[in-house]
Amino acid sequence: MKKNTITTLREISRKLVRELGMLQLNTPHLKKTPQHWPALIEIEKEPGITPSKVGNLLILSISATSRIVNALINHGLVAFQEGMDKREKHLHITEKGRLEVASIDEFSNNKIKGAFEFLTEDEQEKLITAIQKYGAALEKSRLMREQVKIHTLSTSRAIRKQIVQMIEHIQKKEFLLPITDDVNAGILRAENEFYFHNSYNFWYAVDNQGAVIGSIGLKKIDEHQGQIKKFFVAQSYRGKGVAQKLMNTLIKAASKHHFDSLYLGTVGTLQAAQGFYKKVGFSEISQQQLPASFNVCPIDTVFFIVKVEDLQNRLSHFP
Repeated sequence: MKKNTITTLREISRKLVRELGMLQLNTPHLKKTPQHWPALIEIEKEPGITPSKVGNLLILSISATSRIVNALINHGLVAFQEGMDKREKHLHITEKGRLEVASIDEFSNNKIKGAFEFLTEDEQEKLITAIQKYGAALEKSRLMREQVKIHTLSTSRAIRKQIVQMIEHIQKKEFLLPITDDVNAGILRAENEFYFHNSYNFWYAVDNQGAVIGSIGLKKIDEHQGQIKKFFVAQSYRGKGVAQKLMNTLIKAASKHHFDSLYLGTVGTLQAAQGFYKKVGFSEISQQQLPASFNVCPIDTVFFIVKVEDLQNRLSHFP
C-alpha cells in the first residue's frame, strides 16, 4: 500500500459525503440525523422488517436503532405491528413515509445524474465496479473484526501450545528473532506467572475457525504495578482491531486489580508495535527506570510505561 493511499481515500470519502448532500437533506417532518434516511429506506424496501434487522443492516447499536425507529414512528413516517414476541416490532412505512423516501430519491438521483454528465458510460461502469469492490472489502474487514473472540487462558495444554506456536511463528519466521525454547515457556507454566488474585491474567484471540490469532498477558509486579507480556497479533489480523480488543481486555483486569501503572518491553525492530504503544498513550523509558521486579526478556531493548487511567481514556476513543 502506498504511503498516502489511506489519507487520500479518507479525503475522497469525506468529499463524497459532502457532495452527495448527506448532511443537507432536510424536510419539515423531522429533525433528523443522517442515520434516519437509510433507516427509512430499509423499512420501505422490506415491509415487516424488525428494528433489530434495521440495526444490523445499518451497523448501529440497539439503543441508537431504537431512538431512530421511535422518532420515525412518532412522526408518522413508520407504523408497526407487534409480533409473537411483544418486545419485537414489525415495521411498515406509511404514506407519509413513502413521500419522504420519494423526496430522498429525487434529491439523491439528481446529484448522481448531475455528476454522470461529466463521465463517459465506460467511466460510469468502472466507477460502479470500483465502489462495489471497495464496499465489499469494507464489509469483509468488519466481519473479520466482529468474528474475533477473546478468551481467558484455561488449563488446556493444547491451547497453550497453540499460543506458543503462534508467537514463535511471528518471532522466528516473520522477524527472524533469535528465540530460544525458554523465552515463551511462561505461557505453558501460566500458574507461576499469570495467575494471581484468583484468576488467570492471560488472554488469547481466536478467529471464526477457532485458530489462535493473538495473545496478551498481565504479570503482577507489586500491588500497584503490572507488566504486559506476550502481546502478539498474527500478521493477517493487524490493523483490524484485534490489538485494541486484547488491550481493552487487559486494561479492565488491570483496573480491577487496582494497578496504577503498566510496563512492557519489546524488540527494537518491531516498529509497528512501538507505534501502536505510543498511539494509545505509552511513553518510552530506559531500562534503568524499570521496577526492580520487572522481568526483562533477553531480546527486549525498548521499554515503555503507561498510567492505567491514561490508557483507559485513550482506548475509549478507538473503534
